[in-house]
Amino acid sequence: MDNFKDTFLIAMPHLSETFFEKTVIYICDHGAQGAMGMVINRPLASGKVAVVLESLGLTPTGGLKVMDVYYGGPVQPALGFVLHSSEYAIDDTEQISSRISLSTNVGIFKDIQKGRGPDQFRFTLGYAGWGASQLDQEIANGDWLVVPAEPTFIFDIPDRSKWREAASRFGIEIAQFSGSGGVA
Repeated sequence: MDNFKDTFLIAMPHLSETFFEKTVIYICDHGAQGAMGMVINRPLASGKVAVVLESLGLTPTGGLKVMDVYYGGPVQPALGFVLHSSEYAIDDTEQISSRISLSTNVGIFKDIQKGRGPDQFRFTLGYAGWGASQLDQEIANGDWLVVPAEPTFIFDIPDRSKWREAASRFGIEIAQFSGSGGVA
């Protein structure tokens, strides 16, 4: 088993008509117990964003900047996570790499509102999860292309372009791939 923490998974074209069609997932944790990651290119529809923010007691009034909300994955879709740059930390922040951290403490929203939050962040609902050895098997089956993570890619590349751009940065035209997997 390789450790895929702090990498991107790029969904292979044969995963069409599944939840993971054309997704890019940032892997936050991977070990003997399984793996956990966040889909980084699936924003929620704007109408749902207001409902989500209001349910957290957050509204765009009072200086809170309007933020996008992303669907992080099908596991526990009511649970919120903030994937963010590592210069910021709050109670419960888990540092994934030297440049990316993950927080679940709702205090991060107050800090963002006050201008004391992370420089870059992505608020997600739910996560992608795999049981023991499940991700390894899916990679061996050719369901995912694994590439090194680039933190700026998470925050700076337009969501609609992420899937194709993630592969093309490594000289890969993903639409030409079939179900043969590997690690770049």
